[in-house]
Amino acid sequence: MIYLFLAGTLIAQPASDVTTTQPPASQAVAEGQASSTTAEPAQQVETIVVKARPQTRDSRIDRVVYDVRTLPDAPASAAVDAIGLLPGVFVGANNRITMVGGAFVTVLVDGKSMPRAAALQIPANQISRIEVMSNPPAEFASSSQAVINIITKKAQEEDKLGGSVAASINTLDSQVFSLSLNKGMKPWSFNGFLRATKNEVPYQLQSDGASGLGSNRELESTTSLGRYSTSDLNASLRAVRTFNSTDSLSLSSTFFSGDFDYKTQSVEIRTLANSQSITPFMSASRSPGSVQYHSLGFKSEKEDTYKFNIDLNFSNNLSKADYENQRGTLWFSNQERKEERTLEFETSFEKTLKAGRVLSFGMSYNDKDFELGFSDLGYAGPGIVQSNLFKAQQRDQAAYASFQFKLGKFGFQPGIRVEDTAIDWSDGVGLLSGTTAYQRVLPSLFITRALGTAGTLKASYSQGTSPSSLAQLNPFRRSFGLYYAQEGNPKLEPADRQTFEFTHEFEKNGLSLVTTAFFRDTKNEFSFSSSRIQNNVVLASSVNLGSSQSTGLGSTLKGKLGKKLNYSFNWEVSEISFSDPFLASGTPRVEKVQSNGKLSLDYKPNSLNQFVFSTSFQSDNHSLGYVDEGYWENSIQFTRRLPKKVSLVVTATNIGVETDRLNRSFGPDFNSQARNSYPSRSLRVSLSKTF
Repeated sequence: MIYLFLAGTLIAQPASDVTTTQPPASQAVAEGQASSTTAEPAQQVETIVVKARPQTRDSRIDRVVYDVRTLPDAPASAAVDAIGLLPGVFVGANNRITMVGGAFVTVLVDGKSMPRAAALQIPANQISRIEVMSNPPAEFASSSQAVINIITKKAQEEDKLGGSVAASINTLDSQVFSLSLNKGMKPWSFNGFLRATKNEVPYQLQSDGASGLGSNRELESTTSLGRYSTSDLNASLRAVRTFNSTDSLSLSSTFFSGDFDYKTQSVEIRTLANSQSITPFMSASRSPGSVQYHSLGFKSEKEDTYKFNIDLNFSNNLSKADYENQRGTLWFSNQERKEERTLEFETSFEKTLKAGRVLSFGMSYNDKDFELGFSDLGYAGPGIVQSNLFKAQQRDQAAYASFQFKLGKFGFQPGIRVEDTAIDWSDGVGLLSGTTAYQRVLPSLFITRALGTAGTLKASYSQGTSPSSLAQLNPFRRSFGLYYAQEGNPKLEPADRQTFEFTHEFEKNGLSLVTTAFFRDTKNEFSFSSSRIQNNVVLASSVNLGSSQSTGLGSTLKGKLGKKLNYSFNWEVSEISFSDPFLASGTPRVEKVQSNGKLSLDYKPNSLNQFVFSTSFQSDNHSLGYVDEGYWENSIQFTRRLPKKVSLVVTATNIGVETDRLNRSFGPDFNSQARNSYPSRSLRVSLSKTF
């Protein structure tokens, strides 16, 4: 069906680690999941509201650091919840986090690249602070368009047991359980957590489209009713051995498992000339996955003098997928298995010199083994076996250096990063093979200027590279249903980009205003070019676009009304222009405007009670050949602090709002639109206790 192309155009966007094999046909369902190093001294401090608790904002030359101090009532919340409330950061479908004109955000934990699915489910009460870099400096991989670094709390050193337990349930059949523990046993200290979540949500989809020209023009209409369910389990343990006042050794392990289950029943109506057909359609998929992450690190740090870190990380990401489609008497079944094993070595050194100057440098080595097994395109009976195997090994070496200094009222941080990447791939039996290799020298520059009572100006420039995913290099055809397939492109080139950013920060009498303008120019942008092949199948293939440019403006306003009410408002508008020499969209150039916004009001009448109202919207989220018309959601949260460190939180979501999302897709010879609806009005009750 035509509307399946709608999902395919989004596959190029990174998503959760263990759900990347879920079928494009269920993308509309997945959309619904969204709702359910030493820098210069701080230049300003202001108050914002995250999970009903104030936190400070430390503005540095290359990042903003939020000091997250979570209340006892927040253990049921996860890192992704706290991130979604940060100024200028927007969380959308599939926990896709963006900022500055849709830049995809890389999520790190303590500066390390923990698998994304596990990182986003860290309990919020395990977080000490969050670093936000909308234009990352040289120390971070150039593939990071933007970076959020979650800094976890230090393990407890006192010889006692502490922690928290929390549980929540809502009227949409969603449950969360979280347990956090910490224990000090000098010279050792330990902390860890266990978090389990379960969601089950019904939804409905109405899709209408057309394809072909003249007498071959065919109209299509599809009505679908379905249900998706997810269940996740995340467990982590960290041990720290302190040797003296400067040196320590840390060991940590994280285990994450997730399961996505999707089923739908549809009725499809096709009209060609004077003939009409009505056909029942069934679709089902299941995507279980697991992640292991282990880290060994040594840290030596002397305040205002030096920092030295060395880390060795290993991760294994395994995901499987089963797809089934039945249309009339036609039956389709497919199975996939994907595994990524990554070994990473990193070291960094930072030296603080006289007059506030800071010298930083480091290096890293990353070795990734990738395997993807899947079946051929075609119709088959149940029990089809995998018939293709794609294998790849990617090796990344990098080194960086930066120097921070002041000249009068100006602060400077020039940096440079050198990267070398080599990818060897084969079909598993040696009949097909290839090598992709590239090197990049990437400069960056950050400048800040104090304006006295008028605030602070910050400007930055950086170059980066976004390589294709290993799955996109796969030359085989992968099918996800009766009418949708993908074919990889081993000739894909990395996308090179330049980013400019200009920010003005102002604070006076408790009022804070931060305004940012940005421009991003990207060459060899990635997208999908789609075409129809035999049996009315839409085939999507990865291509390099000519270029894209993104220009935008965003602002954050925060302040107080009296002593009991805090407010925060952010908005962002950007224009994105794509050149399309392959005419995947049917036109050589596509322009689109998108906008994001959110508002938060925090009212605390006394020390025991607190009310938080929040609302957010997203509009015209665009990628080539696809437009998401947007959504709006709101919530009201009441917190009551009870005796014996117990807290009660009641949250009402989307009161007075119908949650529909209109999606449109288009190509050279077809167009379609789909409106999907899912229950979003809910009442959630959470209880927690600290000890």
